[in-house]
Amino acid sequence: MAQTEIDAATRWSPQPGPQADAIATAPWCDELLYGGAAGGGKTFFLILDFLADLEQGASWTGILFRQSYPELDEIIDQTQQVYPHTGGEYLVGQRVWKWPNGAMLRLRHLEGPNDFAKYLGHAFAWQGWDELPMHESLKPYHMMKSRLRGPALNKRIRATGNPGGRCHAEIKEYFRIGEFPEGYNMMEDKQSQMSRMFIPSKVSDNKILLDKDPGYIDRLRGVADKELTDAWLNGSWDSIVGAYLSMLRRDQVVVDPFEIPRGWTVFTCGDYGETNPTWWGILAVDFDDDIYVVDEYQRSDAGGADHARSVRALIDHCPLIIGHRPRLNLAPHDMWTVRRPGEASQALAPADSFIREGIHLTRANMERVNGWRKMKDLFYADRVKFFKGRTDRVLSSLASLQRDVNNPEDVWKGGDDHASDGLRLGINHVYRPRKVEAPQRKEANTGLAILDLLSKMGRSKSRYN
Repeated sequence: MAQTEIDAATRWSPQPGPQADAIATAPWCDELLYGGAAGGGKTFFLILDFLADLEQGASWTGILFRQSYPELDEIIDQTQQVYPHTGGEYLVGQRVWKWPNGAMLRLRHLEGPNDFAKYLGHAFAWQGWDELPMHESLKPYHMMKSRLRGPALNKRIRATGNPGGRCHAEIKEYFRIGEFPEGYNMMEDKQSQMSRMFIPSKVSDNKILLDKDPGYIDRLRGVADKELTDAWLNGSWDSIVGAYLSMLRRDQVVVDPFEIPRGWTVFTCGDYGETNPTWWGILAVDFDDDIYVVDEYQRSDAGGADHARSVRALIDHCPLIIGHRPRLNLAPHDMWTVRRPGEASQALAPADSFIREGIHLTRANMERVNGWRKMKDLFYADRVKFFKGRTDRVLSSLASLQRDVNNPEDVWKGGDDHASDGLRLGINHVYRPRKVEAPQRKEANTGLAILDLLSKMGRSKSRYN
């Protein structure tokens, strides 16, 4: 190898700090999310992490995903700066890197769960996901775990991403970023027995970028959007780029639970699903028309009868509404649609299953745009609160809501929006705008006002006395 090639290969080593820490986890961490700020060296982390076990030869096979093929162009450009110096050869038509010892890395796109079928029968020792939050959900990520197999040592999954995106909330919850925002917390999945960890990256960690472009941080600060700046500059997962409810702050809306006082109105509302999650919540309204989200239920893959029993248990056993019975149970209109025969509901509409449990439903106001506007008004006015430890799912759902790119006044229909939709039905029903007292008008002494004005203009008041 020529001296210039040796120098180039040496230059592409992990930078000290989080990037080097992340690559060092290869022998003992199965899943790792390396992410945060823009310019944190995330894509190069993936490129280098695959090289860490290149010596395993033909058993070291990998696949690196972006959501669409056009998004692969940047990855291809960056791999071409590094991999040729390690003996890699890029096969353009196949989008595959191959090495003389048999190691191989495929560059692929995976837009959604339906694309998983393309990889049935495949085996990969290494899986990389660049900009994971841009996917609609984590379902493809979880499905591809079944393809992580083979004789190689240190088999692993590595992902990167900035805060924001359609599955921001899922990622934040899965890697427990809300609990451990500084990362480096190892956890183990009880079902899969796989370990996982989050390691945050900040633009200040990428010394190579800042040496080449010292004005980069200043340009990030110059973005006229506080949420965007906080996410891109500091890697804050509490700041959500493109969020519909950008004003939502968990520390400002969460309160310690208390028993609902007598005289307050208590009701329930929800969004129904069988394959998709069903969410149901207990809400209370105080004497000032402020709203408290008291408790919640969420579950997937169940029928109407199961959901009905669970909601009944939620109402009967919530210790915070003792002495109250919900005056109303607001439900989406599709709960009056009869299901197919043979299902758990026995051809009943979901509403019928709820009636059998003593929960009589009322058709909710389904307005979307006005409902979201009302919700925004409540948050801006600090008029909606959530009980700590009992309403985490709806809070995560609200935090993940993204604007519809075709209608910025509406919410994008997808992702983790079921709990938010259920809460919106309740907000539509009970929302009351706060009355603003009009300032009292003071009657001015018109004659004196005119005389003062004329005096200022240098005229004599005597003519008007």
